[in-house]
Amino acid sequence: MKLLGYILTFAIMIASIILLVVAVAVYGQQKNWKTAYDNLQKKYQETQTMLTENQTTYGNQISQLKAEQSAAQQDVARLETERDTLARDNSGLQKQVDDLTQANRTAAANAESTQRNNERLAGEVADLRKAIRENQQARDEAFNQTVHATSELHTTAGALQELRERDTQLTEQLAHVTMKAQAEGVNLAGEVTTPVRGVVSKTQRENGVQLIEISVGADDGVRKGGTVEIFRGDRYLGRAEILRTDPDRAVGRVMRDFQQGQIQEGDHVATKLRS
Repeated sequence: MKLLGYILTFAIMIASIILLVVAVAVYGQQKNWKTAYDNLQKKYQETQTMLTENQTTYGNQISQLKAEQSAAQQDVARLETERDTLARDNSGLQKQVDDLTQANRTAAANAESTQRNNERLAGEVADLRKAIRENQQARDEAFNQTVHATSELHTTAGALQELRERDTQLTEQLAHVTMKAQAEGVNLAGEVTTPVRGVVSKTQRENGVQLIEISVGADDGVRKGGTVEIFRGDRYLGRAEILRTDPDRAVGRVMRDFQQGQIQEGDHVATKLRS
């Protein structure tokens, strides 16, 4: 509306100037008033036509300006929407940047911790390698000692086996002599009894020690603190110390130093002759 007022004012000013010029020209030249009037009327019509054209142009310009204003408002709305979207995207990106920064700090801390841990592990590996070398040396020394001890053990076992066989022979000979003496009524000096024989009726382990229960007891001459020999057929298995006796059974502890085989139920036992 303001622009239209400017245009109308300008048009009226132009018309006034034209009329003034015409009037001055008529007055100065003293022309025919009718001719002057016709000319003025013609110019007025031309001016009116120009005014109409200017108004039409103004209207077109107003319409164009309104269309451009509407388009500009739409562009503004679109830009505001894009701005809000960009603001949200920027907020999301900022959060991602913050998360990545925190993750980077955590990764750096983890890397530092891993480096310290690697250094500690490297020291432990070095200590372990040293310990392994020392253990290998100790193992080699122990192996050599074991070989030497095994050799000595085999030698001792052979000697022990010979002694046990000799002991068995002497026991049998003594038993034969004793039985013959008793049959003939000979009273030998000291108390001599023949070996008492039985079987292993039960076996169990207790606190790392193997215990056996045998089928002979106090009524058969088995006494607490005595020993019995254990065998299976012709194979010698070991010796047991009697811990407890009942009239018809006894409980003994297998002596590891004398054990030469696995002892199980059904194995035979025999007491040694005592004098």
